[in-house]
Amino acid sequence: MLGLLIWLLPVLVFVLFAVRQRSKDELSQDSAERALEIHKERLAALLVQKESGDLSSEEYESFKLEEEKALLADAEHQQQHLTQKSQLPWVWVPMLTVLVFGVAWLTYANIGAADAVKVREQFKALSMTSDVKSDQVADTLNGYKKLLASKPDDIEGWFRLSRMQLDLQQYEDAIDSLEHVLEQIRLVEHNAEDEAAILAYIGQANVSLDRPELALAAFEESLQYYQNDTALGLAGRMSFDLGDYKKAIDYWSRLKLKNPQADPAIIDDFINRAKQQLASQGIDYEAEQPTRIIVNVQLPAAWEGLSRDAALFIYARPIGQRMPLAVKRLPVTGPLMTVMLSDQDAMGPMGGISTQEQVEVTARISLTGLANTQPGDWEGDVVQVSIDSKEMFADVVISQP
Repeated sequence: MLGLLIWLLPVLVFVLFAVRQRSKDELSQDSAERALEIHKERLAALLVQKESGDLSSEEYESFKLEEEKALLADAEHQQQHLTQKSQLPWVWVPMLTVLVFGVAWLTYANIGAADAVKVREQFKALSMTSDVKSDQVADTLNGYKKLLASKPDDIEGWFRLSRMQLDLQQYEDAIDSLEHVLEQIRLVEHNAEDEAAILAYIGQANVSLDRPELALAAFEESLQYYQNDTALGLAGRMSFDLGDYKKAIDYWSRLKLKNPQADPAIIDDFINRAKQQLASQGIDYEAEQPTRIIVNVQLPAAWEGLSRDAALFIYARPIGQRMPLAVKRLPVTGPLMTVMLSDQDAMGPMGGISTQEQVEVTARISLTGLANTQPGDWEGDVVQVSIDSKEMFADVVISQP
């Protein structure tokens, strides 16, 4: 329907213009003919006035000359109109309508929305059938990819395509799409968490293609931006498969410390397997424990009414300063949340929390999920923590404004 409207719109506009123009021409012709009749009536009236003696011969000749000039001018105007009419008769309207109709179709097919309409109809057909054929899906995705090729900066579209390709196990194509997304988000201001997520998806696609080296490289690059649980877990697995058991233990230990509320049994089992492999080589290895602050966050009862966009931010920063040393962003999942802050959550080149003697810890609920403070955000109290051991604790209470 959209394609038909795009096709017919210029034709309808042209026909309306042609009809309107025709009406104007007919009105102009009627006006010219009426003017000629008026001039003839005035000449006859002048002659009657002369014969009755109301006008002298000189007055009659003078008025007659002026009226004849006006008559000749109107006669010439009517003749020009008739000439134009004979050169461009009414039949030109349907002929030029057909011409405009063809031009509109060519424009729509070549530079218009024909491809977009086709892809939309293909997706609609897929959603309405229960017997989906693989070639039908392939044609739809190929059409979508072709459409996106003309919109390289459509990050959401390319990411949506990559997710569909992953779901359909088209891993090579998915990696190409994800790398395009990564390239585009690096051209604009972006969130490090988004960049880390794209790299983690690339790593997962390489895992499915049995490329452990490429997968591990993608996960490790992802972890440089954000401590993603998936990237930590799979980086440990890839390291284990490649025989780097120390690195596997380090990644799995970081994953365990990052989730203090989770059941550690499964992660401990992975760590013990890696330790057994090292023990068979005569190596006794323990992962280095990072300096960390365990933050217990208490939320007000109204947390259940928060939107899905809301996010919890936990900060550790130098005393009296605003720039955080370490920060973590999490979805709001309950009235009591326990979070670990360490150098793994460091922001910028400031070195995290282990280089400090004392820090202040606070938390905030962002109603929009944005890192920058916004009006209406829920603020937590500020707790000072001395960095005097490997593990410290802080209790933060968030209040609703």
